[in-house]
Parts: sequence; structure tokens; C-alpha cells
Amino acid sequence: MLRTGLTIAAAVAALTLGAAFSPPQQASPLVIEVQLKNYAFAPSTLRLPHGVPVVLRLIETAGSHSFAAPELFAASTLDPATAQLVHDGKVEVGEGGVELRFTPNTPGTYAFHCTHFMHSSFGMKGTAVVE
Repeated sequence: MLRTGLTIAAAVAALTLGAAFSPPQQASPLVIEVQLKNYAFAPSTLRLPHGVPVVLRLIETAGSHSFAAPELFAASTLDPATAQLVHDGKVEVGEGGVELRFTPNTPGTYAFHCTHFMHSSFGMKGTAVVE
């Protein structure tokens, strides 16, 4: 009887310790689609939780554009494939669009814009709010 009780106690302890030392679960990425159209980002305001992986799908709908967000990218951990696409804080977005994967680390408000000639002046800009 004592042996059965000890066996049960050992099993419970093993299960409890196993759960305590299991690796943390990776958060599911937040997927956001942004349309790049004639002189506009839609939506133009992005709300991103800090510490949560993000998949940002930039969908090109008219012509050629860029997505420049140097401060946001600097305050984030970029997926290796995304890091190869970002040059001086910007990504060129051509036909078919592009998918960026990153984790925003620092809460704050970050501006983004299109760097193509006059696009930002015509209103192609927005804000990413990391909360």
C-alpha cells in the first residue's frame, strides 16, 4: 500500500516538473494585410502588440511602391528572410507584393511612408503603433 502511494506521488511529481520545465509556447503571429494603392496605404494606421510576431503582407495594387519604416524595423527583431529584404529601413514592393515577418520589441509610435518620388507628399504615409 505504501509502495503504491509512493509510486503515485512520484508520477505526479514527474508530471508536474515536466510541465514546469517545458519550453514556452511561441505566440501565433498576427497577420496584417496592407494595400499599397495610388498614393495610399490601406489601412494607414497599424496596431501591433509588442513582443508578438507579426506577418505584414504588403499587397501592391497599383504601380510600384516602397514601405519605409526605419525606426520600426530598428526597434524590432526581423526574421532572417525579412532582414534580407530591408535595406536602410525600407522595402521595395513590386508586383505580387511582399511578406515581412518581424517581432516589434519596443512600444511607441513609428511613421512609415513610400519613398518613391512625390508619393509621400501625395499622402502615401502612415503610422505603426506598438502597444
